[in-house]
Amino acid sequence: MAYSSTLFSPLKLAGVTFPNRIVVSPMCEYSSEDGFANDWHFVHLGSRAVGGAGLVFTEAAAVSPEGRITPQDLAQFGLTVPNTGPLPPGTVLFAGQPGYKSPISQQASLGIERALGGGFSLSLSYIYVHTTHLPVALDSNLLPGAPVCPTAGVVDCGPPGVGANNLPTNGLPFQNWGAPECATNPGLCFADPTHTILQNNVYSSAASALYQGGILELKKRFSNHFSVLANYTYSKALDDSTDFNSDYSPFAATCLRCDWSLSDFDQRNKVVIAGVLESPWEHSRVFGGFQLSPIFNYNSSHPFNLLAGADINGDGHFTNDRPPSAGRNTGIGPDYYDFDMRLARSFKLGEKAALQFTAEAFNLANRTNYATVNNIVGSAFAPPFHVHGIKPGTVLSDGTVVSPSTPLGFTAAYPKREIQLGLRLSF
Repeated sequence: MAYSSTLFSPLKLAGVTFPNRIVVSPMCEYSSEDGFANDWHFVHLGSRAVGGAGLVFTEAAAVSPEGRITPQDLAQFGLTVPNTGPLPPGTVLFAGQPGYKSPISQQASLGIERALGGGFSLSLSYIYVHTTHLPVALDSNLLPGAPVCPTAGVVDCGPPGVGANNLPTNGLPFQNWGAPECATNPGLCFADPTHTILQNNVYSSAASALYQGGILELKKRFSNHFSVLANYTYSKALDDSTDFNSDYSPFAATCLRCDWSLSDFDQRNKVVIAGVLESPWEHSRVFGGFQLSPIFNYNSSHPFNLLAGADINGDGHFTNDRPPSAGRNTGIGPDYYDFDMRLARSFKLGEKAALQFTAEAFNLANRTNYATVNNIVGSAFAPPFHVHGIKPGTVLSDGTVVSPSTPLGFTAAYPKREIQLGLRLSF
């Protein structure tokens, strides 16, 4: 039995017709100015709206000053909430950058196509996309005066091989806001030397991204009962921000450029080969009406970020720390191979009706394609940092049997072989 979804059908409520039933729920953004929405709201919520959602909510808007969670919340009537008392220790603040800028994208493409005869054509194209003013959360409470430890001549770094919170490290240098020098002279390292503020996250438009790709494609238009498409893409994606969420702020808060690296979306090689083959025996009751559609996909690995799993540099952030001197996204994820097949057989039922049987197989080779890896490797993880994920069940040199909880162990996989049968009546 076939089912039809109403998700993309229009919905009318109180005289307003929405183009579909996809709704973006309210999100507290802590970025208003005196209770009013600003450029941050327009960029953030506008990006959701242009994405095709039928309805996008703003964050909650308080009716009275007492109803606002923070002074940066939206107020229905532009009401402000004065801070009448001291901030509690460990305060985490969120704010929007004054003069926040909308992202700007520069794009260029060049392509050439040549007909080869026999229905075949070959094309070569190049794509360039450079985007600036992307959102990123930067902690303005952290100052560049924090020492890089260990460094020769800097005696206030503490013992070598030990980071903030007495966590062991690999002994390589990193900027350490938890160094003894920052405790002795907190004004050198923190905008709030009293340590009342744990984080002061400012949503900024300081990040950027660069994508370049070359595409080689061979096509054969459908003739003589078959068509072919073969596509190879070689590309590279770079950026210095994964997401505007403060969990993805740069490891060295005062050096966003230090996080410039392969993007989470980088995929160096991609191959797609697809075809459609129809039975040449159109009038045969036994061999006629068949259609075979194979498709092969190969995607090279996405990078992943090696995480320490703790705040080793004393900056008050616990989700973005890497082992010292490890660059962003130096881990090498698994490659992906997939072979799918569709077989169809059609029968004519008179002049206006037809019956079609279909059998579809996904991941026909039943290959295990791993999807995610345990990237929390610990603060003492040492080079090399260009490491691969490890298959569960592998026995390491120390006798450890790899499981999803083992550092670098694969934690999830894409579906194994799936087979789907269908029947379609057209009249």
